[in-house]
Amino acid sequence: MQNNAQQYKERINSLIGLPTLPTIAMEIQNIMREDKLSVVQTVPIIEQDPSLALKILKVANSAYYGMKQKVNSLRQAVVIIGMRELAGIVLGFSVLKSLSTSDDETSLDWRKFWEHSIAVGHIAELLNDELGTHFNESPYSLGLLHDIGQLVMYRLEPLKYEEVFKLSMSENISMIQAEAHVFGITHQQAGKWIAERWGLSEFVQAVNGNHHNLAGIEDDELMLAASLIQLSNYIANHIRMNFGYRRLRMEDDIPEAWELIQVRSVRAQATNFNDFLLDLDEHWGAVRAMVKLLNM
Repeated sequence: MQNNAQQYKERINSLIGLPTLPTIAMEIQNIMREDKLSVVQTVPIIEQDPSLALKILKVANSAYYGMKQKVNSLRQAVVIIGMRELAGIVLGFSVLKSLSTSDDETSLDWRKFWEHSIAVGHIAELLNDELGTHFNESPYSLGLLHDIGQLVMYRLEPLKYEEVFKLSMSENISMIQAEAHVFGITHQQAGKWIAERWGLSEFVQAVNGNHHNLAGIEDDELMLAASLIQLSNYIANHIRMNFGYRRLRMEDDIPEAWELIQVRSVRAQATNFNDFLLDLDEHWGAVRAMVKLLNM
């Protein structure tokens, strides 16, 4: 198992069979690190990619932002969306473009993967506001990229990853268990390694590497972020925005993430998990609309 892990880590670190992160996304990430992200700096970068600029205009004109007049200016669109959310959209769009997989190449429905990932991103934004679990990273970015290791593993070994799905379905075991059996690694490890290789933040690396294993995180802020993403992932499956799951086991115990968030959130302490889900029902239509808008 250790040899397998080292082999895959080396392949990811050298990007064998994988693309690099697009230049535009790298530029935005670098500006974010320097805390200098502004409309003046951002617009010229986005204009380098017409398809990305068009996507941002479509997002700004969506019902999600409720603008009464059509937004025709990229500069105005950037202002409406906001710097933090924009950075997440740029990163997600860039990763999606670079790692997208044609349905003709596989029996797996990767469009469902992106629908799930985008849904988790938006649910994470929603939960962050509802629960007051604020931390120094975009919840949307964390949610969108939380399962990127699955696609990385598929890009490295397509036939073996199809075996993962078959094993998970036939034996009714989790994807994590099936990945470990077939590959000797899981998408958590692959996701952490690709995030590190792409120079993404330690937050993204830690959440990718531990969102199914919260006990592996010692830092309190990282624990909160990973718990939020685990909970968002659980809810996305609950509203049937899922990928690679045979059944939605909502009869299972309350997610570990909810209990950890309750320790840190007054809002979570004031309610139980099922009532909290019911209170959020009105938001799922908007989440589905944004998933449809952003998915390629």
